[in-house]
Amino acid sequence: MILSIAAIAAYQFYWLKQAYEREERTLEMRTNFTFREAVRSVQISKLKLDRLNDTTRTSALPHHRRDAEAESITPQQKIEGMVDVVMNKVRDSSGKTFSYDSLFKNFPGRRDRRDRMLQFLFDIDSLQDSIRIAELDSAYQKHLDDQNLDVGFRIDRVETRETKQPVFNEVTLGFRNPVTYRLLIHNKNAFIFKRISIPILFSVFLVAFTALSFTLLYRNLLRQNRLAHIKNEFISNITHELKTPIATVSVAIEALRNFNASLDRERTKEYLDISSNELQRLSLLVDKVLKLSMFEKKEIDLQYEVLDMKDLVEEVTSSLRLQFEKHHAQVNVSSEGDTVLEGDRLHLVSVVFNLLDNALKYSSDAPKIDVKMKGNDSTVDLIIQDSGIGIPDEYKARIFEKFFRVPTGDLHNAKGYGLGLSYVAQVVNKHNGKIHVESIRGDGSKFVISLPKHKS
Repeated sequence: MILSIAAIAAYQFYWLKQAYEREERTLEMRTNFTFREAVRSVQISKLKLDRLNDTTRTSALPHHRRDAEAESITPQQKIEGMVDVVMNKVRDSSGKTFSYDSLFKNFPGRRDRRDRMLQFLFDIDSLQDSIRIAELDSAYQKHLDDQNLDVGFRIDRVETRETKQPVFNEVTLGFRNPVTYRLLIHNKNAFIFKRISIPILFSVFLVAFTALSFTLLYRNLLRQNRLAHIKNEFISNITHELKTPIATVSVAIEALRNFNASLDRERTKEYLDISSNELQRLSLLVDKVLKLSMFEKKEIDLQYEVLDMKDLVEEVTSSLRLQFEKHHAQVNVSSEGDTVLEGDRLHLVSVVFNLLDNALKYSSDAPKIDVKMKGNDSTVDLIIQDSGIGIPDEYKARIFEKFFRVPTGDLHNAKGYGLGLSYVAQVVNKHNGKIHVESIRGDGSKFVISLPKHKS
C-alpha cells in the first residue's frame, strides 16, 4: 500500500513538474515577445515615420495605382516594414553590424533617396538617448494588460555585447552606439502556480483519496485480524468451559456407579450437588450464547412485566450462595426508594448474574461485593461494586465488545469467553437504559446501570 501511494504521488509530481515547465516556457515566450513588441512600439512612436511615404515601393507605379497603393498601406505597416528592412540589412547572421557605406551599396539609385535613408538611419541611431526606462515600463505594462499577464517585471539598461546564441529577453537599439534593454520577470512562480492550480488540486485530491482508502483498508485488515484472534481465543475458552462441567459430571456419575457411593448418602448428595452445579453452569453458558446470538440478529422481543429489582437481586444472590461461600465472599445488598419497573425478568436476572459472576471471578481471596439499588422518579439504578483487580484505562472502552476479555495477568483462574458484558450491554440497551463502568486498576470496579421504570 505504501509503495502504491508513493508511486502515485511520484507520478503526480512528475506530471505537475512537466506542466510547470511547459507553462514556464510559454510564459517566457509570451513575455519576451511582448517585450519586443513594446520596445518596437516605443521606437516607432519616437521615429514618427507616419510622415514618410513608401517611395521605394510606389515610385515605379503609375500615378493612379500609386495613389491607391499609398492609401491602402497604413502608417503602422509603413513603420514596421521600414524597421524590418533596416534591421535585416544592418545585421548579418553572425550578429555583426554593417558600416553605413556597405549598407548603401545595397540601395543603388537616386542620391536624394539615399540621403533620406541616411538621415533615417541617423534618426534611429539617436533613439537610445531619447528612450527612457519609464516609457518602456509603461508601454510594456500596457501590453501585459492586453495579454492578461499578471506578472511583475523590471527593465534594465545593460551593456551591449555580442553573443553566439540569441538572448530573447534583451532588445538592442541603435547601430553605431547600440543600447541594450534587458527584461527580468518577477513572481513568475505565483503566476504559474495559479495557472496550474486545478491540476495541483486534482493531484492532491487523488493522492489523499488513495491514501485515505488504503488507510481504511489497512485498519479494516487489522480489525479483521484482531477479530480472528479473538474468535480463536473464544473457541479455546468456550471449549474448555464446555468440557469442564461435562467431565465433572461424568466423573461423579462414574463414582456413583462403580464405587458404591450410593450407599453413602452424604457422598451421594455431594456428587449430585456437584453434578447439578456443573450442569447449571453448562446450561447458563449455552443459554447466554443463544440469547446473545438472538440479540445480534434482532430476532427477540422483550417480554415486559412489572417487577421489583430488589426481588431479582435477592433471587440471584440466593442461587449464588454456594459460590459466595466457596470464595468466602462478603456480599452486601441495600436498596433505596421505589425499585419497581417494567422489564424482561429473564434477561434482567441474567444481567445481575453476569455482573455478580464477574465480581467473583476477577477478585482475589475473600472478595467484597456491594449491590445497591436506588429508585428515582423515572429510573431505577443498579450499582454493583467489587474489590477485584479492576480494569485498566486502555480497556474500559472495549469491555462491552463481543468476545473481548481484559488480560488478567497472574489471575489464571478467571475463565471466560468474552460474552458476559457484551450480553449485559445489549440487554440494557434493549431496555433503553444506560450502563457505564468506573474502575481503577487494582482497586476494583463499579458498574452502574440505569433503567427506565416504564416501557417507552
